Amino acid sequence: MTNSISSKIEEANEEAVKRILSAECNLVDIESAGKIIPGFKSDLFTHAGPPIEWERMCHTQKYAITNLIMYEGLADTPEKAARLAETGEVTIEPNHNYDAVSGMCGATSASLPVLVVKNPVHGNTSYCLQQTSLTAFGNKYETIDELDFVRNTLAPVLKATIKEAGGINLKEILATGIQMGDELHGKLDGTRCVFVSGLLPHIVKTDFDKDTLAQVGEYFNTHQGRWYGGNLMMASCKAMMDPAKNIKYSTIVSAMSRNGVDFGIQVSGLGNEWFTGPAGTIIGYTFPGYRQEDSTLDLGDSAISETRGFGGLAAPAAPGHARFIGRDFEDAIERTKQMYEITQTEDSLFQIPYLDFIGVPVGIDIRKVVETGILPIINTGMAHKDGGHPMIGGGRADAPMECFKGALVAFAEKYT
Repeated sequence: MTNSISSKIEEANEEAVKRILSAECNLVDIESAGKIIPGFKSDLFTHAGPPIEWERMCHTQKYAITNLIMYEGLADTPEKAARLAETGEVTIEPNHNYDAVSGMCGATSASLPVLVVKNPVHGNTSYCLQQTSLTAFGNKYETIDELDFVRNTLAPVLKATIKEAGGINLKEILATGIQMGDELHGKLDGTRCVFVSGLLPHIVKTDFDKDTLAQVGEYFNTHQGRWYGGNLMMASCKAMMDPAKNIKYSTIVSAMSRNGVDFGIQVSGLGNEWFTGPAGTIIGYTFPGYRQEDSTLDLGDSAISETRGFGGLAAPAAPGHARFIGRDFEDAIERTKQMYEITQTEDSLFQIPYLDFIGVPVGIDIRKVVETGILPIINTGMAHKDGGHPMIGGGRADAPMECFKGALVAFAEKYT
């Protein structure tokens, strides 16, 4: 590339990371997707990852979507639900098409509650489903009790609490969480605790009875409730990354996501086009009774965490979780140090205590990834490849080089 174009790229990349770093993320509401997300219809079902045809979709993600087709009352058996998806009688699209994200399978439907996060600095809004075992991991349809609870109890209580609080600054909560041992993807215990403690003065002012509030409190101690910080993180990262999209000449990655078949990235200067490669095998640890080979390939919108510089890019922030990234803590440190070679800058608000408080790496540059051969490291959970199970473990997966090379070729064709 000529010096003139290189100068334009550097200027555009500086603007992209400036927007990312200056973005705010305020939780302002919880409302059903069909009521709050523009264009979200009753026959629309969205999923994690880049676009994919029903025939190519992994079994677990299909399982989650057919669960929701039944939950929305459009079919009474999995076979009928699958038929609606196969024939196109219901619409199936990526969450990202609707400024939304969700973990693992990421299945979302019109009646389900989503977190509404606004970025007042740039005027954009993002959404994230309050995920459950049924929507995230394709658990059995019979396990709809959690989904009913989230929809009918948890969401109304939190909606009233957020209103009472006048909104909640999630960026401050995430910044505190990383100082408490969270890397803000696989481990979010500190983030959840700060969020819940911040709710207390406001939740008691709502009109819900003690038994209902006790159920909400108990939920935050369940497995899914303990990862509630993940919902906050995903919506926040989406709100912070979207302002970096559509900057002419920018080579900064604005989104990364996976659907269990393909890993996809979007690049600022290339708009909403997805560039894909094969989803990676997850290397990690499984819960008793499961094996690593039982897992799907890498899956979920939660790689928006790494897109922002968290998760695998900031692994040493969570020493107890770092073994998922490397052989040991020192290996995890070395891997994170490599991430600064493929990014534009660091973020002084989100500091890694165990790396002498250096800021997390921000602004993955497709040029640097291809030039160095260093790939972003993605933290991830494991969903069973056959569906019908809750989370079976966790680990890491590398992003595929194919999507970065494809994006760089497209960038060169467009700008040179």
